[in-house]
Order: sequence, then structure tokens, then C-alpha cells
Amino acid sequence: MGFIYTCGGTLKGRNGSIESPGFPYGYPNGANCTWVIVGEEGSRIQLMFLSFAIEEEYDFLSLYDGHPHPANFRTRYD
Repeated sequence: MGFIYTCGGTLKGRNGSIESPGFPYGYPNGANCTWVIVGEEGSRIQLMFLSFAIEEEYDFLSLYDGHPHPANFRTRYD
């Protein structure tokens, strides 16, 4: 199955929020959302999840430190 819906963007600055399409309701089947979070040089980025739900065996969240490449992979939630 290929992705049928793309979403995402770039967050810059001290604060921001990310929501899936359709939040707080369900998101589209086949959604592929890629978000890039840009911090100032030497700063730390903290992620806080206020609400998080994925469909078992279908959905996942991967975190990378840099471009989505195996060498930059940090963790995956599924």
C-alpha cells in the first residue's frame, strides 16, 4: 500500500506544536507526515506528548537527529 496523504512541515523557534490531520479525530488512511524541528545551534529539543495514539501493526513514529537516515535514527514508537 502506498501513501495517499502527505503532511508535515518545519518548526522553528522556541515553541511549537504538531497535530495530525483531523486532530482530535482520526487521521486519513495512508498518511505520511514528516516534521522537521530546527533549533538554534547548541540548543536541545524537548518533545512532550499531550495525546498520542497509533493503530497497532500499521502506524509508527520514528525520531531522527538529522535527516531520516539509519545513521541518524534515535527511536521508534509503534
